[in-house]
Amino acid sequence: MTEETFSDEILMRFADGELDPDIVVKIEQAMETDDRLVARIAVFIETRAQAQAALKPLLDEPVPEKLVAAVEQMIEAKRAGEKPAAASVLPFGGGRAAAPLSRSQWRLPIAASLAAAVVGALAGYWAAGTNERTQGGLWVAGVIRPALAQALETVESGKEIRLAGISDRFRAIATFRNNSQDLCREFEVDSQDRSTVVSVACRSGDEWRVSFAVVAPGDAGGYAPASSTEALDAYLSAIEAGAPMSAEEEVQALTEVRQKDRK
Repeated sequence: MTEETFSDEILMRFADGELDPDIVVKIEQAMETDDRLVARIAVFIETRAQAQAALKPLLDEPVPEKLVAAVEQMIEAKRAGEKPAAASVLPFGGGRAAAPLSRSQWRLPIAASLAAAVVGALAGYWAAGTNERTQGGLWVAGVIRPALAQALETVESGKEIRLAGISDRFRAIATFRNNSQDLCREFEVDSQDRSTVVSVACRSGDEWRVSFAVVAPGDAGGYAPASSTEALDAYLSAIEAGAPMSAEEEVQALTEVRQKDRK
């Protein structure tokens, strides 16, 4: 079994210890002769560990009463044969891009279950498939590669481009600041395998670093599970994300970043 056989979803589950023993054995055997596979897995393990350390306090928080009530309501609705309105899928690149989340929407109650979902989902971008990916992917241990960095600094929220050198599509969703006043951008990358990586990258010093990433498997309808955006909302609340910038504020902030890069 070659390195290309293992999808990113499989390797993330391997890093999380969630695979069947027979698949684990196959991956471990492949790692003995495939350095690139080892590098891919190392990215998933490292970023997962970073996420656990950053979000550990959230796991100790009690589940908010409102969330408990909402879950109980969904259970009762299920028993009654009804369809709860909140149980739905969310389109990517549609409502989120056209209408960025307000601060009140981002600051949702954080349940321990959602925090755990963020921890489990955080990972680096896959490292196989094109020349740039074989060099370590669009990011390694959170550090952005040039093609993605350029997109983060130039693409306005609500717009998308094809990343330089590869066929993946980059879509900018929103620009905001976290609780440390770092400039952050929410974005999505659509890959050739039709999966979508929902991500957040923040400016740290003179470079962009990915602080959140969750892979949402694609389907024929271009939709991803609602749990993907629930995990993102929990993360945004955890970092106390500010309100999305206006178009004018975003242009000014990105211009300042590009000016600093030229110095």
